[in-house]
Amino acid sequence: MVFLRMGARLLFLRTEKIEELKDYIVNNLDGLVGEFEKCLEESTEDSTIIFITDIDREKTDIDDAKYIILVNQPSSILLASILSDNSSKVIHRVDLGPAFLIMRTAGDEDKVVDRLKKAYDAEVVSLREGISKGEKMDTLLALAKKSIAHELNSEDVSNNILLLSHPVNYVQKRLRSEGIVFITQSMESGEWYELRINIYDSYSNYSQHYKRLMLVLNQLELGMVLGETWTRDHALILYSVVAYQVRLFTLYSPEEVKKILLGLEYNKEGKRLVDFDLYYRNKKVSWRDVGGKKGNKNKVEQGKRYREELFEKLPDVVIENLIQLEKDIE
Repeated sequence: MVFLRMGARLLFLRTEKIEELKDYIVNNLDGLVGEFEKCLEESTEDSTIIFITDIDREKTDIDDAKYIILVNQPSSILLASILSDNSSKVIHRVDLGPAFLIMRTAGDEDKVVDRLKKAYDAEVVSLREGISKGEKMDTLLALAKKSIAHELNSEDVSNNILLLSHPVNYVQKRLRSEGIVFITQSMESGEWYELRINIYDSYSNYSQHYKRLMLVLNQLELGMVLGETWTRDHALILYSVVAYQVRLFTLYSPEEVKKILLGLEYNKEGKRLVDFDLYYRNKKVSWRDVGGKKGNKNKVEQGKRYREELFEKLPDVVIENLIQLEKDIE
């Protein structure tokens, strides 16, 4: 599970030859011209967002940019390419904007913001305001409640952006050790969930079901696997069956994890493929414990509904892999 990662680096290029510089970046560095929010959504931690402005601009302000260009290269490699091609001759000045970090949160976001403000003497700003006010030795910290290992849409990131008057290397080192504490303190229970998932299949297709489970756990970054082992699941009184057990340490509640497991138990037609039994504090979490009163009447329909909800969260390539594994089982 990834709790902290870099965002795109912000690079301001001042030039009198705006069109020439834009054309060079697009044609030679595979740059993509677009709106700032779109560039941000399509960026990764290895990307650079370039703002081309005229030479009269002193501050790093998004609205001054004549062009905004996304380049999927780190800023150091990008600048090295520009220098080696002698394209730097058209650049009057280069300015770095504040570095950009993204941290995953859980629970009460306001608690996280308050604690970060006190710990880092930070200021809450909008993203555009933070870029304008921040300097190259400052850090912008964005918060997100979903997996940050992949691209994030604007609605996935909180409007509460923190401007920290510290260089990014300093902030990164501290948050790598302190970030978990901030997250845990924001959770309503103040603790993580340790869950046990028992995989049972009467046809012994344990390998395929394990692959399906891990594919989803990893893609959604549901938590950390603490251990795996064969065990006996007491399905009925005086009767036990062999099952493969995965111990999961997670931010997600047992009810949320149970919904995902139910979605994996059935195929699109409603055929049951496997039993994924979930235990929390040595108590089995029933399918009747999730979904509210409306969802507790028919387990098959409930499983099909949660399958649809699960697939909406997954990229196409993961869905294709899951469907192929289902076909291998059938």
